[in-house]
Amino acid sequence: MMQPEVLQQQVSDETHASLLLRLPEGLFWFRGHFPEQPILPGVAQVNWAMQYAHQLLGIKAPFKGIDVVKFQQPLLPEQSVLLLLEWQPARHKLLFSYRLGEATASSGKISLCQ
Repeated sequence: MMQPEVLQQQVSDETHASLLLRLPEGLFWFRGHFPEQPILPGVAQVNWAMQYAHQLLGIKAPFKGIDVVKFQQPLLPEQSVLLLLEWQPARHKLLFSYRLGEATASSGKISLCQ
């Protein structure tokens, strides 16, 4: 399985969305990353941010690059995590953050093509 389980999703307006995701132990992304303690790779986190932004916010522009990304806390199997998305259309930027309770696990800013 490639996708997390979506427990809740909300679109606040055309530029903001949030999803509560559960990270099942059987996710493809946990295999071999790392055998002793699986963690969700950053590439999966960026991919999901883009995918859900396309689905929920109707963003059509393709990925251009990552301006900033910070990984502050690992995301582990069976955790529930809140994904926050903010689309800044005038700047062609997608901001995302994954939150574990009050703590930010990771965050970033993605540039999209114009």
